[in-house]
Amino acid sequence: MQASLVNKINTKSSIKNLETQVGQLAKQLADQQSGQFSVNTQTNPKENCNPITTRSRIVVGERSVIV
Repeated sequence: MQASLVNKINTKSSIKNLETQVGQLAKQLADQQSGQFSVNTQTNPKENCNPITTRSRIVVGERSVIV
């Protein structure tokens, strides 16, 4: 009986902590300006693209090079 009561108290405490954290995350999201990315974005280091070939040998995303 004692262990059950302790478990219930621990569970309530954990739920309260989670509610606080979710509230903090919601506030942070609301404070950010919508439509903008964070300032720590990085450019893609890979400049080339490779086409994809499906099992049925259909090539998707192949770029033709005009010389």
